Amino acid sequence: MVEASRSDAPPRRLTLSPGETVADAARKAIAFGAQSLLWHQDAAESGDEEPLHQLRVSARRLRASIELFSNLIYAAQLKLYRRDIPWIGAQAGAVRECDVTAALIGARAAKIDPDLKAAIAPMVEALDQRRKSEHARLYELLASKRYRNLIAKLSRPAIKKIGADRVLGGVAAQLIRPATHGAARLGKKLDRDAPTLVFHKLRVRIKRLRYELEMVAPLGGKRHKKTLARLEALQELLGLYHDVTVASAWLLSYAETSAAPPRTMLAAGAMIQSLDSRENKLRRRCVRAWRRFERSDAIRDTLEEIRRAGRLALMPVSAPTAAADASGSDLPNRSQIARRELEDPPQSNHNSMNSQSATEAIPTE
Repeated sequence: MVEASRSDAPPRRLTLSPGETVADAARKAIAFGAQSLLWHQDAAESGDEEPLHQLRVSARRLRASIELFSNLIYAAQLKLYRRDIPWIGAQAGAVRECDVTAALIGARAAKIDPDLKAAIAPMVEALDQRRKSEHARLYELLASKRYRNLIAKLSRPAIKKIGADRVLGGVAAQLIRPATHGAARLGKKLDRDAPTLVFHKLRVRIKRLRYELEMVAPLGGKRHKKTLARLEALQELLGLYHDVTVASAWLLSYAETSAAPPRTMLAAGAMIQSLDSRENKLRRRCVRAWRRFERSDAIRDTLEEIRRAGRLALMPVSAPTAAADASGSDLPNRSQIARRELEDPPQSNHNSMNSQSATEAIPTE
């Protein structure tokens, strides 16, 4: 199943059926990602802002699909995917960051001395030149043999046979667990004094986890939807922080290397100071938001919900026997039990997002 924003637009996301095999799900997810890249390629080559953004998002979603099914992909092909898909995303991101930084400079200009506003023009011009240079590199990338080879490999993914015939619903929680562990590990390093790179890496992990959860949406319920909303809010907040740090870094580099007029340098310094204040506030907000999310046990509850739905999807539902009907038994049938179990899951006293059910099956790979 795919979801599109309008009839003439490419599908924005993919949802996988719990009843299909892991191999079929992997092929479908990878093919969908490759098609999304191709769909946005022509428009992105033109340099328009939104197609560039969508190309970058397509690369991220494809990367999440690759990681979700990494145990099924042969090592040589997996190595190529992990090398070249981030390569596309990074170059599209380099163009996109110029747009975001220019917008931030324009917005923060209202917070500095009005007499310095006109002096930001050389900065905007420098960003425009950088954008043109980064877009030229992206254009070359999309026309390269290396990119064509990647698309060809994505269209024919080599899927291992061992474990490929498992039903997705039965193993979905296990496939998602590495992403939850990765986010949890980085979250433990997050505090107000943590390096900027920790915030960035946590944002990347949250995106991957969110995209993976979206793919298995048919197995989700109330907890799943709530967790997705909270992950999206965290991603947005960390994204704001990332944009500010990128803009500050660019301004510092500009101030150190540019031969701009003195008033432009004064404007750059004022802008750096303004962004530094914004960065500190966002850093505190990010830490508080993550700690609230961590304490909520949202991930543990969501994985349990997915596991339970997966087990129920594998159960054959049989009609009540005539004997049961004749006896007037008020015992619920299996479908009633299943429905009740999904609607009223057991409570847990665990407080760690890494808690794991003792009955969870161990992946075959």
